[in-house]
Amino acid sequence: MSEYTIEIQKLVNKALDEIAKEHASGKLTNGPTANNLYLVRWITKAIKSQQFPRIVADDLIRWQKTGRSKGNNAGLMQIFQRISKFYSQFFPEGAPERVIKDHEINAFIDMMEEHNWEVTTSEELVNCGKVQLFTEGPNSLAMCTEQCESCFDGEDMIKPMSWFVRGHHADFVEKASAAGFMVHKVTDYKSNVKYHGEYIVFPANRGNQLAEIPLSLTV
Repeated sequence: MSEYTIEIQKLVNKALDEIAKEHASGKLTNGPTANNLYLVRWITKAIKSQQFPRIVADDLIRWQKTGRSKGNNAGLMQIFQRISKFYSQFFPEGAPERVIKDHEINAFIDMMEEHNWEVTTSEELVNCGKVQLFTEGPNSLAMCTEQCESCFDGEDMIKPMSWFVRGHHADFVEKASAAGFMVHKVTDYKSNVKYHGEYIVFPANRGNQLAEIPLSLTV
């Protein structure tokens, strides 16, 4: 079975390597218009040839549509560069598999509360119908009390965990990433927790879709 975190890096790095060779040879101008046209063609060829596993097919189709509809404003080059940099930071070549620990999540909760986020961990939020949380502040982070137990074997995270967010989503992504957690968006707003979006944190950060990348990450 193909693993997303590996295949998405192979995809973007292959595209970036090939476009860099075109620049170096002088066959392609290193400018927004030329780069966007090249990457749209590259993505289209990748879709038709099915050279990449199905697990990254949705990303290719989305980028193809974006590149065609937005033109230079699609920013495909920067998207690929940001993905490459972000994933290489979380999965350094030759490094041992990361094990997410319960105490790391507890430390993250404490840090979020120090930054005036309201954090709820005492309610059942998953597989229990629609839930409404009553919080006072603009920013809220909620974790299911049942998952706080069932997603761990001792200290080690062994199952994906849903984190529910209301308020400043970009700030949440920044802080989660800085703390060593890749977060994967399910919804922006609508979830079974009223007014909250849903993100998933996977064991070892090995998600099955593209993670949210902090806006502060530059290339």
